[in-house]
Amino acid sequence: MLLMIKKKIKFTTRILIFAIGFCHTALAQSDQLKVANDQPQTTTKLVINKMDNRQLMDDKVNINTASEEELAEKLNGVGLKKAQLIVLHRKKFGGFKSIEHLQDVPGIGLGFIEKNREKLTY
Repeated sequence: MLLMIKKKIKFTTRILIFAIGFCHTALAQSDQLKVANDQPQTTTKLVINKMDNRQLMDDKVNINTASEEELAEKLNGVGLKKAQLIVLHRKKFGGFKSIEHLQDVPGIGLGFIEKNREKLTY
């Protein structure tokens, strides 16, 4: 009887050790997979965000650095004459401190600014 109890204890102990080892290995592998999967996703998001920001900046017109041609080409309601006035005002009074300061240029009002706000930067 004592021998049978010892065998059962030995068998149960081996099963427990095997189960603990198996669970430990499975958990370690799942943690490694989780870390491996997290890394590329983060990098991908960062690259996409940088591309989005770069693309947004390429679409915007900087009113302090844009040429007359660029202003006339990219902004709604701006021809070469109005673009020349913007550049002349910029040279005469210094750079624009805000987009709203475009209203200081003759012929440019709040309506123009609102139509082009998404395209403008300073």
